[in-house]
Amino acid sequence: MLPALYLAHLWIVVVPFAEKVVFCATRLSLTHFFNGMHPFFNLRTSSTLVLLVILVSLHLSASSCSQSAPTQLFTKCTIDSQKVQLSINAVHLAIGLDNMRRLAYANQPNANGALSRNITAYFHVRFQMGISTLTTYAILAQSPVELEKAVKAIEYSFSFQKPEGDFQLIVPTSLSGMTATEADLTSGTAFFMSSLGLALSSMQESVWFRTSPEAKPYRERVERLKPKFEAALKYLLNQSDVLKKYDAAAPNRLFFDALAYLGVGAYLGSPVSLSFAEDFILRALALQQEPLGYFKEGGGYDSSYQGVALSLGWNIFMLLPAQSTIKTRLWNSLSCGTSWQRSRILASGEISTEGNARVFDGGESFLGQEKEVAWKDTVFSFWYYFHLTQNADYKRLGDAVLSYYGK
Repeated sequence: MLPALYLAHLWIVVVPFAEKVVFCATRLSLTHFFNGMHPFFNLRTSSTLVLLVILVSLHLSASSCSQSAPTQLFTKCTIDSQKVQLSINAVHLAIGLDNMRRLAYANQPNANGALSRNITAYFHVRFQMGISTLTTYAILAQSPVELEKAVKAIEYSFSFQKPEGDFQLIVPTSLSGMTATEADLTSGTAFFMSSLGLALSSMQESVWFRTSPEAKPYRERVERLKPKFEAALKYLLNQSDVLKKYDAAAPNRLFFDALAYLGVGAYLGSPVSLSFAEDFILRALALQQEPLGYFKEGGGYDSSYQGVALSLGWNIFMLLPAQSTIKTRLWNSLSCGTSWQRSRILASGEISTEGNARVFDGGESFLGQEKEVAWKDTVFSFWYYFHLTQNADYKRLGDAVLSYYGK
């Protein structure tokens, strides 16, 4: 039996391209070679171990773990300066009404207001997250028809609210036996509230929504829900320690939490919510790997979750009040992270998953389905960055990713 310290040293010596191999080894469950042993190997001598590590390293470097190389070798992020100040509605209008329509129509509610996995039968409010895109498109299009869909979806969501401010969980029979912890339910509520916060922010910002006669019935319906919004926000404020612990190693979820506190809190005029939001933002920023710029997910990098974190982060940036003391730091972090994400885009527009810690072919699953690359978040991250910096490279990249996945 070889000492563990020797094994560690041997691995470092034999595998100079450590980061790539470590991630690929994770993907191929390399540990089964060492725990229980693969039948073709008998690790009795150090020379055999050296040979094994070399063979595995060579296999990984040439196997399906590798894809076409990203468009550039990445060693350090770059940070662009902000050239344009834009609000939530202004940036989405700049992105284009047709693009916002496509996004909204990709997740339409049924007649009751149910979205996604709730359409067949209510599951949990976490699956009502399409509310933000429905609302943004309705506001920008100034369409009562579209606004009816958005408000109906919000009303549907809160029809399942419990007295404590959280929401019912009704597990479908197809997933019988599934259990959810308190932290799961709290995080799911934060996901939903992040979308609600963006929807309410879009409403607040819109002169058409606030003043037009045709929007008046919807204003009144949303206003009647205010006590329910307050109860949900109070619940999340009381559960902040649960979120801090549960989401501690997942920067994308920390951004979801921050956005929930920020957006709904601003609508309700809750100053304490801003301080909670800033705390969660700083926790997410602390998980960024410098000087490369990626946010650590699953112990490494992940080009799918990087897009999610960036999309959330840019929305947070645009919602943060100008006097926020962390706004400059947030800009620098998101700018750096967007620069890293750029390095993951292949010439075809595909987002490379090479070395990803969580989302890749054979990677993580959610409710029995393997996770797909969150390409829309990367598209919008690049578009947000283009409109804020006027760096046209990111408009081109966003368009390329959309062209590849949105065929």
